[in-house]
Amino acid sequence: MENIIFVIKLQTTHDPNLQRRLMAYHGSLHLEHNKPVLILVIYVFEEGPEELSYQDEVFATIHPKVIRLRDLNSEHIVREHQLSLYTLLPATKRPEVHLLKQALDEMHEHYDKQDFINHLTWFKCLMDRTQTMSDEEKQTIREVLQVQYQIDSLIRENPTIMAIAAESEAKGKAEGEIRGLQEAILDLASDRFPALVVSQVQQTITPAQDAEQLRKFNRQLARVSDEQEVRALLAQCFPLQDEMKVRLEGKVKVLQETILDLISDRFPSPVVSQAQQTIAPIQDTEQLKKFIRQLARVSDEQEVYALLTQCFPTH
Repeated sequence: MENIIFVIKLQTTHDPNLQRRLMAYHGSLHLEHNKPVLILVIYVFEEGPEELSYQDEVFATIHPKVIRLRDLNSEHIVREHQLSLYTLLPATKRPEVHLLKQALDEMHEHYDKQDFINHLTWFKCLMDRTQTMSDEEKQTIREVLQVQYQIDSLIRENPTIMAIAAESEAKGKAEGEIRGLQEAILDLASDRFPALVVSQVQQTITPAQDAEQLRKFNRQLARVSDEQEVRALLAQCFPLQDEMKVRLEGKVKVLQETILDLISDRFPSPVVSQAQQTIAPIQDTEQLKKFIRQLARVSDEQEVYALLTQCFPTH
């Protein structure tokens, strides 16, 4: 039997670019290893289509396999004692409380302490996020985890989980500090300068994630006296943000011009005018690229209008 490359992709949220990324995985792996590639996508929670077959603009195709945990039968899994799937049970189809209790008992008997801790930790993580269980059912199982298995003390013995928790706490503190600095800057700017300047300050500092950079700007902002000095200070303290903004605006402009050129070549001026009005405020390059790809497939004016509404629903 010929060897194949088997790729498993766990997906927890909706990703509009997933199929194109899978196409890239498939192509690069096949090119590197010269073997058939089979991709399995496992949708952990409720979001996810039944199939992910994809054909790109040059008619290359992939057919990933899809498993949605919400489609798996929890009763069958427990009845057949499929222990390898027990950790996933909270996200399966209608996992009843008595089945989850039985699964926990079997895992406790089967695994050594460290493996049991690992399975129990992910079991709880899935249960906390899934929508296949009611709040009452979740609370019942939480009480079992706490009273019967002392889950809090067990998790504290898991160094990986504790490291993740510490990292998450540190990240939360850093994000809170950055939000606080950004709010202080906007308060200071609002007290001294007109709305247009405040808006420019907000656009520039929003993507900034360097607390020291924000503190420096906040200190120097208190010393400037007019709008021109504010703009100069923004350029001095946030040069990368300003450069990135210019690059993004250039990409958006090119994509918008491409769309109007394509429509002008095939459709009358009212369609071009409608497209121009619709795409003028759009700054999302992926949204514009998606529209361009689909525009090549439309054949009449009504389809163009429909595509504009589909791709830019709020405009």
